[in-house]
Amino acid sequence: MKNFSISQIVSCHICPVRYYLELSEKNREEPENYTIAKQISYHLGDDTQYGTKQEDEIWAEIKTVNPDIDETLYETYRTWSQACRGNTWRKASENDVKVSSKTYNLHGVIDRWFDSSPHIALIRMTPAPDTGVYNADRVRAALFSICARESLHTDADEIIIEYIPSGVRRICRVSPRDRREALAALKKAEKIAAGTVPMPRKTDRCNTCYLKERCIDAPKKLSDIIG
Repeated sequence: MKNFSISQIVSCHICPVRYYLELSEKNREEPENYTIAKQISYHLGDDTQYGTKQEDEIWAEIKTVNPDIDETLYETYRTWSQACRGNTWRKASENDVKVSSKTYNLHGVIDRWFDSSPHIALIRMTPAPDTGVYNADRVRAALFSICARESLHTDADEIIIEYIPSGVRRICRVSPRDRREALAALKKAEKIAAGTVPMPRKTDRCNTCYLKERCIDAPKKLSDIIG
């Protein structure tokens, strides 16, 4: 049985067609904005986080991780870094902690782990909503909660969502509804992986989707896309 990444299931929750089309992107490059957010996250809670020298050092790290990063994104980086300076952050006990669920054939990587509750923080490269967290992030949190409970034997009903561009963190209290939506998305992904082709449906998200041009001419068979 196919093993799914948590990001794949979230993608399927957002749009089954998007997940379907992403099956062909076996060597998809890491988005530059993600590289920026990820590297900033490693320094959240540092005593030296607020110095100009530290800001320059983090940008140097970003360029080491991705030597081809667009130099014009330096201003994006500075804006995000300065937004994060305006908040107080917990220092992670560990970064990039792998979790999984044999029950649901899931795996993922926790961005920031803390020894005390809430134990899990997930970073996002999108601005924070006005209140709460996005529905997709609730599903993401539910999936990580399931994996953490099974592989780390840790109750993770409260998960921190860190919106790096806004310098904001929010607590997501995982609900039964969130878990139901997560399991529903998993079942959809399983059906698509087994050969079911989802039908495109126009929504407000379509206009900003990076796959919208391919979606218009979506193939009629799974074999058309994965060759």
